[in-house]
Amino acid sequence: MLGGYALMVIGLTGRSCAGKDEVASILSSLGFFIIDEDKLGHEALDANKEKLVSLFGSGILTDGSVDRRKLGSIVFGDKEKLEQLEAISHPWMVNESRRLAEEAEEKGMDVVINAAILKRLGLDGISDEILFIDAPFELRARRAEARNGTKYEDFLKREQNQEDIVSTFETFGGRIVKIINDGDKSTLCRQVKEYCDTILARG
Repeated sequence: MLGGYALMVIGLTGRSCAGKDEVASILSSLGFFIIDEDKLGHEALDANKEKLVSLFGSGILTDGSVDRRKLGSIVFGDKEKLEQLEAISHPWMVNESRRLAEEAEEKGMDVVINAAILKRLGLDGISDEILFIDAPFELRARRAEARNGTKYEDFLKREQNQEDIVSTFETFGGRIVKIINDGDKSTLCRQVKEYCDTILARG
């Protein structure tokens, strides 16, 4: 709940290829306002272009815009540089998330913050409850290969870099719900609708 509006903010999170974006799409169709942190992450780069160029050099630009691949080749694998990037982009993303959530709540809409790194961003702090989407590792690896051609070894490395994406939020005082997405799309839709029914039942 933000700004005194008695509506709900759901923090939607989960590991790679668990089905988080699919759940966000279902919730959107059910009337929730979706804040996509991956999209905000893109916007944060251009919004902070001057700071990033000052820090990492003009080589990160392509046609005047921050090139994610060029920037990624600099920061990924270098913990200090990644932390420098996050120190610039993350506060902007959090502030923008708060602004969008407050605007949505003013319009009478419940909000879903779709963020793999919900905990790292600190957005669990403005969530009333957390919806964690999970699936077995081997299934997620197969999905990654089918969807993006990601090799098993590369997916394993990505998994190891997502150690902070977990379903436990030690300081979170709200409700945490886990959905296991190991079936087909219709099964996932049913699970999400059942979850929404529990929200309505609680009033």
